[in-house]
This record gives sequence, structure tokens and C-alpha cells, in this order.
Amino acid sequence: MLLVSNGYGEDSFAALILEELLGLAETRGVALEVGIVPLVGEGKAFEGIVQRFPGWVNLLHVSPSFPYGGVYLGSFPQRFFRFLTDAFRGGIKNALAVYRLLKHCPLSFDMVIGVGDILPLLFGLLGTGKKVYLFACAHTDLLRIRKKPYERLGRITALFFRHGTAKVYTRDAPTALWFQSLGIRAEFLGFVGPEIPPGSCREKNILFLPGHRGDWERNFLFLTKTILLARNALASFALHFVFPSEQSTAQIARAIQKARGEFVAPSSFLLGQQSISFSQGDYFARLGSASLIVGFAGTALEYAAFCGIPCIEPCLKDAIQANPYFLASRQALLLREALIPGGDTPEKTARVLQEVLGNLHAFQERAQQFARTTWQGQGGGARNIAQDLFSILRTVPPKRQGTEPAVDDSRNGTR
Repeated sequence: MLLVSNGYGEDSFAALILEELLGLAETRGVALEVGIVPLVGEGKAFEGIVQRFPGWVNLLHVSPSFPYGGVYLGSFPQRFFRFLTDAFRGGIKNALAVYRLLKHCPLSFDMVIGVGDILPLLFGLLGTGKKVYLFACAHTDLLRIRKKPYERLGRITALFFRHGTAKVYTRDAPTALWFQSLGIRAEFLGFVGPEIPPGSCREKNILFLPGHRGDWERNFLFLTKTILLARNALASFALHFVFPSEQSTAQIARAIQKARGEFVAPSSFLLGQQSISFSQGDYFARLGSASLIVGFAGTALEYAAFCGIPCIEPCLKDAIQANPYFLASRQALLLREALIPGGDTPEKTARVLQEVLGNLHAFQERAQQFARTTWQGQGGGARNIAQDLFSILRTVPPKRQGTEPAVDDSRNGTR
């Protein structure tokens, strides 16, 4: 089986589905061999799965680091410039390496799974000649304003979704209905995210997210200034930063020192008089006890919105992802009542944070109502999609003997 993911946030969706699928196969006594190809990034989200299922899962490709990480948001000149920068600083070479890897891979794949937008679909379809089972991440009915048939999707993308996929799984219920109206075989099987009981008790914890793009350190310093400015309103809350796995311990330590934080333990520091803890890569585990999320993120805030947790997101004009364009034309539409724009300076964000904390229960109620409308209380999406894929996989005719030579160790994007 082959899994092609867009990378970064999409990798987190892919990892949840894959972990459920492998667990199901293990329980049923069916051995699966899975090749993973993240189009962007190092595939850090899959490290735990590789360790848990040795011999079953192989990371076939690791891409080089791009200046903008494959994210092109902002005005048209900004988007075009960032696309060209990434393309000529490794993007074209990486795309060709992925295509060659899939086209000439000695393994014969029974099933191709894509996670993301049209790119995993195209690479899976053109590289293997098989229709793709696609978990569509990039397009959602919530982002539409004029409600025209192909708004935010496009006719060409819809054509590939219609004819290049075996099935499309969607992020939410409205999108499944929209895709079906376009002739796409789409289905919503539940939200793909952390398994957190609805209505679980929220402790007085606030999670801060600096993001995982190249500007994460600047985002972190922005958030620490915000905390200092809003320190009186935050006095009764426990504050925690979640850093992604991409940053090293030394990088995080240097960023904390730049913020004039004073280490009091290996995983906590003092910022003024406020004690702040931090960790890496355990966002899901900490989400269940959070009452509010503050930070520069994309997919992570959607997980929070599903759980009915309000999110404050600041923006910066030249940010890679969390810029005014992204906030106004993506996040504000995608997260609706769950999102509170945070402003473009620490001072503005601090004022927003103080206002939200002064009436936190009302903001939580709005976020919970949005979650009920959008996902209709259907969780367990990763498990349900895995069960559907497994049932389909069991009906695939067995391979002929002698068609499973080992893949070489080409994992650096250069092959």
C-alpha cells in the first residue's frame, strides 16, 4: 500500500488514519507493507508509527527544506514570488524525485491513498496508474462565499476528483454534500482528529502555538510579548507552549533565552513572574484539557474547533502562513465562530486575549455550537476511514508471487 501526503498538517491527518489502519490489520492478523511519501517535509508525524510497526512501514522519501514550506498565501505577487522561490530552491527537483520514485518503484501497490489536495492525487495517479483513495484536506464547503458550483475547487480539480479517485473522504459533512452534487464519489465518515469526549471538562489551561514554519521563532517572541502585556488576565491560568517536532532542543532553548525567559526546569521557564511550561509534538494529548488556544497555526486550530475550543490567531503581514490574507480568506471562513482574530501586534493581541478571558464561557459556547453544526457530533473519522479502506483492501486480488522486491534506501529527494 502507498500513502502520499502533502506534508506538515496533512501528515497529522495521514498519521491518524494510518495508525488506525495498521492497528486494525494487526488485530485481524493481516500483514501490511506501507510506503509513505510526504511531498513536503521530513515526515516527522510518522516517526511513532514507524517505531510501533517495524518492518510494516517505510518512509520512502524525505524532501529538502523549502524557504516557504510549500505554503503560498497572501497577495498575488507574494504568492507568485514564494512559489518561484520554493520551485527554484528545491521544489522542482523534489517533485521530479517523487515522480521517479513512484514511477520506477519496484514494489507493486494494491492501494494508493492520498491525503491533501490535488497534488497527492496527481502523483499517486500518474506515478502508479491507480485511482487514489483521497482524504481531501484543502477544499471545504465552509470556505465558499458565493456558493457557485466550483467555487474554491475549480473545474479541473473537480475533474480529477471525479475521474482520478476511487473514493473521496471529506473533512466535514457540508463538503461531502457539495462534492456529491458535482458528481464526485464523496463521503463524510467523521472528523479525523483527536479522540476527545464531547463536553469534557475544560481546565484553566491555555495552549500557545508558535507554528512549525520557518518563522516559528518570530511567532514565539510575538506570543511571549503578548503574554507579558496580558499578564494580569493570565494570572489564574496555566500557560503551555507546544512546539512541533521539527525544532531541536537547542533551537527552543535559544528562542526562550531571546524572550528573556529563565529556565526553572527542563520543560518550564519563567517569563517575568509567570511560570510557563512547554513540550514538543504532544498537541493532541494536551488539547483535551485546554480552555483556549492562542497561536499561529492552520490544521491545529481546526482540531481545536472540532472540540469546541475557541482559538485566537494573530497575523503578521509577511508571515509565511498566518498573514492577513490567510486569516481573512481561509481561517475566518473555515473556523467561523470558533476563531477570534488576534491582531497584527502583541499589543492588539493582548487586548483581544484580555477581552476573551473576561467572557470566556460565551466564546466557548459559540465554538461548541459551530462544532455541532459542522461535524454533527461525528468523531472517529480516522477509525471509520481505516475500516472502510481495510474492507476494500481485503477484496483486492492477491499479488502474484515474486512481485515484491525491496525498495532501495532512496529517501533524500535525490534518488
